[in-house]
Amino acid sequence: MKLLSLAARNLLRNRRRTAISLVALVVGVGAMVGLRGFINGQQRAMLENLVYGQVGAVQVHRTGYLANVQGSPLTLDMADSEEVRRRIASVPGVTTVSPRIVFGGMLSLPDVEGAEGEEAAGKTGFLQLTAYDPALEPQVTPQRSKWLGKGAHLSGVDAAELLLNADMARSLATEVTGARVPSERWPALLSADRDGALNGEGVRISGTLVSATPGDRRLGYVPLGTAQRLLRMEGRVTEYALAVSRLEDAPRVRDALKAALGPEYEVHTWDEVLPFLKQLLGHQDFIFGIMTSVFLLTVLLGIVNVMLMNVLERVREIGTMLAVGTRRRQVVALFLLEGAVLGLVGGLLGALVGGAVTLWLGHRGILLPAPGAQADSIIRPFVSVLYLVRAVGMATVGASLAALWPAYRAAQLRPVEALAHS
Repeated sequence: MKLLSLAARNLLRNRRRTAISLVALVVGVGAMVGLRGFINGQQRAMLENLVYGQVGAVQVHRTGYLANVQGSPLTLDMADSEEVRRRIASVPGVTTVSPRIVFGGMLSLPDVEGAEGEEAAGKTGFLQLTAYDPALEPQVTPQRSKWLGKGAHLSGVDAAELLLNADMARSLATEVTGARVPSERWPALLSADRDGALNGEGVRISGTLVSATPGDRRLGYVPLGTAQRLLRMEGRVTEYALAVSRLEDAPRVRDALKAALGPEYEVHTWDEVLPFLKQLLGHQDFIFGIMTSVFLLTVLLGIVNVMLMNVLERVREIGTMLAVGTRRRQVVALFLLEGAVLGLVGGLLGALVGGAVTLWLGHRGILLPAPGAQADSIIRPFVSVLYLVRAVGMATVGASLAALWPAYRAAQLRPVEALAHS
């Protein structure tokens, strides 16, 4: 305690130099906390857009489906029974079960009235389609409901409707189908059924969706009953998308579902369905680690300089301490404590400043759409209390290590030479 009190008093002897070091620490730690908060907010926004806007937290398929997902294999389908839904919903943590069919199709627009030649021919576009129950799907992917550009969402499970990506609608030069347009003038949705036979059904474009994430724009959504008629798959689906109480519970829910459903089914969490997203988040954390190291190293180099200046200014004082019997390890401990106190105070202030700024930005939000996205994406930075504690600890330990070389230099002074120093 005596060394700690002495270390604190020594720091106050040259207040200007100590203040400069504290400011550097506050800026460095505050920048670390603020950057971590921004990255956390950006990663949460990405997760919300992809997990809560497209795939869901957990998916259940027939065994072998995900390995062949690029071909949208309708033959790897499964019966959509109340018994299967009940088994899935009975697993703790599962809040909603939404049946889906994922398939490829083609949208053919009717000929343009009043036009002649090539301009009269209706355009055709290929789509990646997802069919779902409009009553259940919004509970699994609530973010999608915020992306409505024009028109309305799908009205019912058997409605002959299509929800089309806004970019795809522009490329086809089509808009929301009006209520007065006769069914003979509706676009035709064509697709091959599970046996390869082509089938078609007239659909009304009920609305368009803008996108909050970059990627393929050839996307469309239809009611589950409509897709089952089109594909001749009444009572069958290709996947179940699940909502869970907490996203962190997804691995536990997956394991419980595997045990409950048996080997006929495969269960995957969002990061297994979207492996690129997990890799992207890992790369962001790695880059942040490098930036944190640069911030901390820059600040600690300044502390090394300050502590060396302290040693040079206190050579006679150190010599006196050694002459009256102070052990060299006590001299080392004194300078290490000075560095630790400096790091602790600077780390605390930096964490408070960075945490306060992050909290304010999280409450206000930062409007930062992703490249290639049309929907607004609001980033709300946040940091955990654990990270604030870690930041303070890193500053304290780092400042102590920065003082190690000056402390060693001080301990190696000879009392006679130090006392003669002017």
